[in-house]
Amino acid sequence: MSMPLAQRAFPSRLERETKALDQVMGRFRQVRLATDRFIQVSVGKDELFIPYRIYDQDYEGIFAHLTETQSILYSCLLTRHHDGYVRQRHLERVISIREAWVVPFVMQLTGEYVIQIIETVEAHLPTLDPELYGRFVRDNQAYFHTTRARMISYWDCYYRGRHPSQFDYAGFRLFSKFASLGTVLINIRPRNRNKRLLLLR
Repeated sequence: MSMPLAQRAFPSRLERETKALDQVMGRFRQVRLATDRFIQVSVGKDELFIPYRIYDQDYEGIFAHLTETQSILYSCLLTRHHDGYVRQRHLERVISIREAWVVPFVMQLTGEYVIQIIETVEAHLPTLDPELYGRFVRDNQAYFHTTRARMISYWDCYYRGRHPSQFDYAGFRLFSKFASLGTVLINIRPRNRNKRLLLLR
């Protein structure tokens, strides 16, 4: 894929904004990606390729050169930043925005290992658009189950001692809610701790 970063990660109807964002990012620095790994999901009729991790030390100055929409797009990309504090800060900037293309950036964070981020998403559940999240889950069921399995693996590895019951862990509660929105059946029993999904950072 030779298409620039933002144009891969957002729907084609945002092409004007994503092209401009790619140009601004290119003027400031080169974004380094974590190898060539991308998260592939469907949003409407578009196949999106979201970077698994980005590495960028100088990013805040870019916002002064962006439109409001471009700023939201850039904050979505920064939820894939290698620094968990940066991910959480930009999650809080975009999580209440009711756009279908924001949803995969929020969903991806719920399957990762920073419990504070998972709890932030749970705290914002009342503000999330149930139709947008339900549609995303229905359209990306394999991704949904893989992401949930990864959440369980991180819980088993890092948090099971502190939260022995799945009902005490925000990740299980989140995925139960998302499954109900998408009317997706899930196995409520945690995975065997000897069959962990590969944990990726």
